[in-house]
Amino acid sequence: MKIADKFVVAADREKVYKFVTDPDNFIKLIPDLQKYEKVDERNFKTVFKIGLGMIKGNISMAFRYEELNPPSSVKVVGHGSGMQSTADLTLNLALNPVQEGTEVVWDADILVGGLVASVGSRLMESTTKSKVREIVENIKTALEGKKKKK
Repeated sequence: MKIADKFVVAADREKVYKFVTDPDNFIKLIPDLQKYEKVDERNFKTVFKIGLGMIKGNISMAFRYEELNPPSSVKVVGHGSGMQSTADLTLNLALNPVQEGTEVVWDADILVGGLVASVGSRLMESTTKSKVREIVENIKTALEGKKKKK
């Protein structure tokens, strides 16, 4: 599944780049995070909850920062498993300076196999898009200093 979008955050791109390339900050963006381990400056491991209809459980993923091009772009690659499934993620972020701050243009390629994939792509796609919206709001909240909406 491929998804892409863009948004503007009221912060300069050096600040945005520094934030998204720091594992200690990046993990704050992940909804339903259960566990986090920083391996080094470019690698980290997570466990997070996921729910797709009647299927609920935890997914363990290892992430790595690749293709770091300060302060304009970054690629994050993840691989994981759980719930009798596997997941691969490639996330590309391009940071463009704009008058309001930084335009973040992103695309994600998500490949899921096993039980989770068998529940149907429509349910998986809507859940994924919902989680992405949470991540975008978390980025804005963290960088703009606004309080989260409940």
